[in-house]
Amino acid sequence: MTRPVVTVSILNYQRREILRRALERAVGQSYPALDVLVVDNASTDGSDRLVEREFPLVRLVRLPENIGCAARNAGVAAAKGEIVVTLDNDVLLTTADDVRTIVDIFERRPSVACASFKILSETGGLSRRDWCHPRDWARFADEEFVTDYVLEGASAVRRDAFERVGGYWAPLFLGHEGLDLALRLLEAGHDLLYSPRVRVTHLVAAEARPSSRIYYTFTRNAIWVALRNRRGPDAARAIGRDLALMAFTSARAGQFRGYVRGLRDGLLGVPRALATRRPMSRATSRRLRHIRRLAPGLLAKVRRHLEEPLI
Repeated sequence: MTRPVVTVSILNYQRREILRRALERAVGQSYPALDVLVVDNASTDGSDRLVEREFPLVRLVRLPENIGCAARNAGVAAAKGEIVVTLDNDVLLTTADDVRTIVDIFERRPSVACASFKILSETGGLSRRDWCHPRDWARFADEEFVTDYVLEGASAVRRDAFERVGGYWAPLFLGHEGLDLALRLLEAGHDLLYSPRVRVTHLVAAEARPSSRIYYTFTRNAIWVALRNRRGPDAARAIGRDLALMAFTSARAGQFRGYVRGLRDGLLGVPRALATRRPMSRATSRRLRHIRRLAPGLLAKVRRHLEEPLI
C-alpha cells in the first residue's frame, strides 16, 4: 500500500542551536515518505545558513518579516504532504517512529482533522504549562480523547481541512490562535484529538517570548477569538471568563500593564474581529459543551495557577 507523504514543518525564529536539535529528530524519522521543511520568520542569527549547510535535504521557506503564527500557514502551503506535522523549533520528536504513529492515528480516525501530542518538559514529566485541553491533566494526560484545542507547535493536521477553514488568523500573531483554528475546524464538522501516543519534548526558551508580550496578546486575542467564532451569549461569557483569569494571572506575575494594554487594543480591534465574524451554529455550540463536560471550572484554573504560574 502506498503511504501518504507527511511533511514535518518546523517554525523557526532566532533559535539556531535549538533548531539544529529539532531538525536532527525530524530527519531521523523512520517513515519513508517524509518531507521536512523549515519556515524561518526572518531570523538574523544565521538559522537559514545552518539549514542550508547542515541539512541539505531540508527545504527552507524564508519569510521577509516575522509574521508570528501566520508563518505556519506558509509551511502548510509549501508542504508536499497530505498530513503536516507543525512543530515549533523548541519542540523535539522523541522517537524515530513518531511520524509512523501519526499516520496510524489519522488512518484509524478519519474524522480527525488535527491530532495534538502529549508535551513533556525537559525533565520528562508532563509540561503542565502546555496543557490546554478541557480535562484534568492529572487524570487524562495518558488517555486519548476528543478535545477542543489545537496545540499549534506540537500537532499534526490534514492539510485539506486546515486550508479549507483558512488556517491561522494572521492578526492574532501569538496567543489563542490554536483555539481560533479549533473552533473553525469543529464548525466544519471535524474532530480534534489529543493523543499521548506521540510525545514531544518542549525546550522552553523564555528569552524568546517576553512575559509582557504573552499577557498582552493573550488578553487582546481572547476578545477577538470569542467575537470571531462564538454566538452572542457564549461570546460574552467566554470574554468575561478569560479576562478575569488574565487579570488574575497578570497581576500575580507583575505584568498588569501588559493586561491593560491588551484590553485596550482588544477593544480597539473589535471592528476588525467582527468583520471576520462567522459564529458557530447551535449544533456546534452543543457539541462544544459536550466536549467540555469534564473541563475544570474557573476556580480550579485559579488554583492551578496558584500552585504553578503557567504563563
